[in-house]
Amino acid sequence: MEELWQKYIQSRDTELRDALIREHLPLVKKIAGRLSIGLPSHVEEEELVASGVVGLLEALERYDPSYEAGFKTFATWRIRGAMLDELRRITWMPRSIYKRWRRLQDMEQKMSNRLGREPSLEELADELQWSPEEVAQIYNHMNCCSLVSLESLLFDPSFSAEQPEKALSGSGPFITPEESLEKSERREALSKAIEGLSEREKLILALYYKEELTLKEIGQVIKVSTARVSQIHARSLLNLRKKLQGEGYQS
Repeated sequence: MEELWQKYIQSRDTELRDALIREHLPLVKKIAGRLSIGLPSHVEEEELVASGVVGLLEALERYDPSYEAGFKTFATWRIRGAMLDELRRITWMPRSIYKRWRRLQDMEQKMSNRLGREPSLEELADELQWSPEEVAQIYNHMNCCSLVSLESLLFDPSFSAEQPEKALSGSGPFITPEESLEKSERREALSKAIEGLSEREKLILALYYKEELTLKEIGQVIKVSTARVSQIHARSLLNLRKKLQGEGYQS
């Protein structure tokens, strides 16, 4: 890989560029898989992959060997930033969706109090007189919006899709001491917020973000449906977002 990269740097040959793209496609698909949780029904994961490839192409053109970080790190930030930009574009939430989410959230709380447990997706649908598919779609939309919101809050500004070069310049550290302190404070606030979640919510977040399991795999581990995992994940992210906003971290 490194030899191929060095040859491309020297020649800018299109065939070498295409070879580098093929080599990094698994990275693009992996990042898309991590960010595609709860995509709206009208959006395919391949759309994220396509935006990631654009980010990869930009990384190939803009990377400078003098940067302190290697190309893979630089490309990862570019790819991730491009995908987040695409998610922001496609997950804008109409007021009607937000109203339905509030209604769903209120019903979930009432049923939890009444039943002494979390209601299933089917029970919520029956009570709201919606279809299970409608309930799942609302959870999916909230999953995606909350994920983008938290990523925007916790993903260091220096690693943005627009100017990661600024953070990677060989003339200085990745981030300033002030930025490092801010990043540390954000992570500490997130850690405290996570501690306030239920054990099941914490388990799902750990399996998804730390162990990098898919929602389907998580469902198999804790023996619930994929839709149920999505439901709990959406609620967890919204709770985290609310707690962080309460601490003054806006997203």
